[in-house]
Amino acid sequence: MVSVLLAAFNGEAYLPAQLDSIRHQTLTDWRVLWQDDGSADGTAALLQHQDACFVPGCEQGLHLGAIGNFLSLLRQDDAPYAALCDQDDLWHADRLSRCMAAMQEAERLYGPDTPLLVHSDCRVVDEAGQVLHASFFRHQGWDGNATSLPRLLVQNNVTGCTVLMNAPLRKLVTERARAEKLFMHDWFIALTAAAFGRIIFVDEALVDYRQHGANVVGASRTGLVQRGLAALRTPEKARARLALAYRHARMFRDTCASALPPEASAIVDAYLATERMPKVRRVLALRQGGYVMQSRVARMGQILLG
Repeated sequence: MVSVLLAAFNGEAYLPAQLDSIRHQTLTDWRVLWQDDGSADGTAALLQHQDACFVPGCEQGLHLGAIGNFLSLLRQDDAPYAALCDQDDLWHADRLSRCMAAMQEAERLYGPDTPLLVHSDCRVVDEAGQVLHASFFRHQGWDGNATSLPRLLVQNNVTGCTVLMNAPLRKLVTERARAEKLFMHDWFIALTAAAFGRIIFVDEALVDYRQHGANVVGASRTGLVQRGLAALRTPEKARARLALAYRHARMFRDTCASALPPEASAIVDAYLATERMPKVRRVLALRQGGYVMQSRVARMGQILLG
């Protein structure tokens, strides 16, 4: 059984198409645990009129925010596997089956008690579903092989709408995460998986990631080179992004505290120590520790502006 955790808020315009895409999954052993966060449109009524495979969560309408709503659903879930689901995307028919195949292979290699996260690439589409970018990873300049803790401390590449996690990872996340402290839930989930277990990337677009005016977090609107030039023109914004990574790392260390495995704790502490180093020493320490961003453009910005 896979629990599809659907956090909803004012999603009436796109939700019917997403629900249809879930129903057409080639993997059929699933249920949807959904929770409306106090919508002002017809979202709640639409979800209430689905069949028995759609189960309402017990914290409806509390205005928890996107992060709080997903964490609430994770705490209510008790299935062996959980797939996060945004209300406005479209799942390809093999989204669950491909991720489950990768999950089962990872469990064979690392054991079923290992906290495991599987995620994939996605296509970027517009409001009407027309493809803007065939690969979100290529558009963002991300590296699918960046699954280690040092790489993910400086730059997240796990998109929440593609995530499948097993119960051991869900337990760790729900025990530690606090919505008010997180920048986004997918970054915290990625760091938890990298620190305590394993991350597996499926290098194929399995979700259409819809971009519209109400996205909480979305795809970059410009290309990688243009973003690099913009960073040079507005270095204060680039430095704020690098500072965010340090703040997020401190939050992660403080949240997990003594529960972190010794090796992971040492990696986080070594990264945080670089923030106080002189420029040249910091650049060398980041490179030697593997704390490098995922594209050439981003790495250059990390060197010049960090």
